[in-house]
Amino acid sequence: MRLTDIPSVSSVLNRMESLSKLSENPKSLVSFPDVLEREWNKQNPTQNLPVLPSQIQPVDSISLPFPEERPKTSLQSDLGNKPTDIFGTIESIAKAQGMDPNLVKAMVKAESNFKPKAVSPKGAMGLMQLMPETAESLGVSDPFDPEDNIGGGVKFLKGLMKEFKDPEKAIAAYNAGPGAVKRHKGIPPYEETQKYVNKVKRYYKDFSS
Repeated sequence: MRLTDIPSVSSVLNRMESLSKLSENPKSLVSFPDVLEREWNKQNPTQNLPVLPSQIQPVDSISLPFPEERPKTSLQSDLGNKPTDIFGTIESIAKAQGMDPNLVKAMVKAESNFKPKAVSPKGAMGLMQLMPETAESLGVSDPFDPEDNIGGGVKFLKGLMKEFKDPEKAIAAYNAGPGAVKRHKGIPPYEETQKYVNKVKRYYKDFSS
């Protein structure tokens, strides 16, 4: 009988041969801790390893995602964010003086873009951009007060409408002055005034739609 025929001796020799082959390729060796971890995972596939306190991220350091704000680019969205009290003031004053509120809104949009404290390089003031002498003649005591300014501006525009009996001529006169419209018997050939008239007409269409 040979030694290898003995089962226990044969098992030992086979194990030694396996170890000899593994030593020829060090990368294939598996450490004892790795074996334990592998066996643990097989028996506990859903078990999570405990998390150390040092591995917990503080709440204050977590940055939460916030939705990006979309810039408002359209005219309608711009108009929709204007103070409602200014629109209410325009509505009440225009109707009280028998004027179209949408035309007044278009004028205010073109003149000051609904900014009560606006001042032009030439000195025009407030929502409807009244010149100091014009504001004084209309009885406007505070050109930067929305109600006072709109009241004077609507009164001035109404007078121009009665004088010229033509909305476009009245709008042109509001920008260039009544004298310029009379001299040219219509909208003056000023680039600024012609652009202004077209701008007011475009805004009026937007407010009326």
